[in-house]
Amino acid sequence: MIYYRSLHNVDVATNQIGRKVIPADFNSFIEEYIRFATEENKSTKDYKVCDPNTTVVHCVDSIISQCEGREWLDLDTAALDSYADSIANKLLREEINAQETVANLGIEIKRGSLVQALIGTNRDNIRYIIAKVEHSEWYDGESLRKTFGFPSKSKNVWKSAVIPIKIDEEGTIDFGIIRVYTDNVAKYWAEQFLELEEANSDESNTSRAFEAVELELKRSMKKHFRRDFYILRDSMLSTMKTRQLFNYDDVIGRIFTGYQPEEDGLTSKLQSIKQRLLNLPDKKKFDRQFNTVPEVLKKKRRLAFRVKEGIELRITGDETDFMDDITAYTNSVGKRYLQIRCVDQETYNVFAKRQ
Repeated sequence: MIYYRSLHNVDVATNQIGRKVIPADFNSFIEEYIRFATEENKSTKDYKVCDPNTTVVHCVDSIISQCEGREWLDLDTAALDSYADSIANKLLREEINAQETVANLGIEIKRGSLVQALIGTNRDNIRYIIAKVEHSEWYDGESLRKTFGFPSKSKNVWKSAVIPIKIDEEGTIDFGIIRVYTDNVAKYWAEQFLELEEANSDESNTSRAFEAVELELKRSMKKHFRRDFYILRDSMLSTMKTRQLFNYDDVIGRIFTGYQPEEDGLTSKLQSIKQRLLNLPDKKKFDRQFNTVPEVLKKKRRLAFRVKEGIELRITGDETDFMDDITAYTNSVGKRYLQIRCVDQETYNVFAKRQ
């Protein structure tokens, strides 16, 4: 149930916010934004409250306190509005600061609206939703003036936070792990606006995610589908070695979409392997969205293959496409060889036979 909701237009260009009255026929929009933030969106990062006196956390705490002092279905919305206004003003200030920081890069903070909603069932499963949603622009057919509003079909959420609240029998309010979503690498939403602390650091997320994927692929594939194991492992490693906003589910989807196994028998198993990988964030306790830190994966880039007694092939450094540079073949008398593409002239000269 939605106990309270608010809608503010946030305009960095004019340094203004505007509260909007929500008409009855706009309820479906609000409900879809809430559904996306709470149920559909899996690409989130976990945060926790580090200081209960920061603006957003204090305002949410005050909103809940107001509700606790009254019947939940007979709320003083005027009192709640003042706290929602404070949250919207905080966002405006931080977006102005963020815009000044990136202005010289030609980047413009997206114009949009701030949706806030208090949902739940009395003391049980209470959540406060904060979401910045899409604004579209068009020209009015009569006046030809530029107008901003909401698209009737697509309902895009650019940033959101789902704040779970627990209330004990004595009325004490406690905040659980907060799920935050952002559509880009900008950190102002979580760090400056919400003023939250990461539950898992980007370093630990990067390490845990790769280790979990590598282990699952090893269990599922290495024994019977060894070549495919290395190809998929290196696809994951190649993606994570680039510093970026990493949406785990999207990356797993891209790696597996259209993948053609090298070895027979794997095709029928790919979907179940993919599903096990998608379950890993909950199982291994890492976020589905984080910024990759390639430096923590340096040791993961090293592989060693035994060729024969006294000879070992090592893959080190940033090389992840080694499967394209090394091929195996058997000569006419049955001897097996590895053929390696060599671009280093000195190394090539050592092994080149004189004609």
